[in-house]
Amino acid sequence: MFWSVLWASVHYLSILMLFGCLYGELLLWRTGINERNVRTLLWLDIGYGLSALFVLVSGLARAGWTEKGLDFYMANPWFHGKVTVFVLIALLSLYPTKVFMGWRKQVKAGHVPEIDPRLQKNLRGVLVAEIHLVTLMPVLGALMARGVGMGS
Repeated sequence: MFWSVLWASVHYLSILMLFGCLYGELLLWRTGINERNVRTLLWLDIGYGLSALFVLVSGLARAGWTEKGLDFYMANPWFHGKVTVFVLIALLSLYPTKVFMGWRKQVKAGHVPEIDPRLQKNLRGVLVAEIHLVTLMPVLGALMARGVGMGS
């Protein structure tokens, strides 16, 4: 019981952190990047990556070592849907992270990167897509946990 509660707590708190970091990135991106907030954007992206790692590890721990067991999850179509959406989010997040990582030296030197309108539009679209996919996760999680569509 202890491990179940621990892993569930880590999982839910990590999801909240992930959403908070992602939403923070989107808000900063929409308001415009300047010398005051560019470092915050870079730190939010690091927080986003770390929270995604914690979501993954705690999710795998919950699937493998808690009451329902791995067999329940492997037979559950909603689990597969949730994993697929998680992978899509991870793939989408590579683009902003690559852009932000490319700015590190520039920002360290005290410069604000130049952002052309095309980059502004593309990156905003990716962040919005990630937000939409993240908000789909609790629905899939609820369907998964209740075994909807699995028969008896």
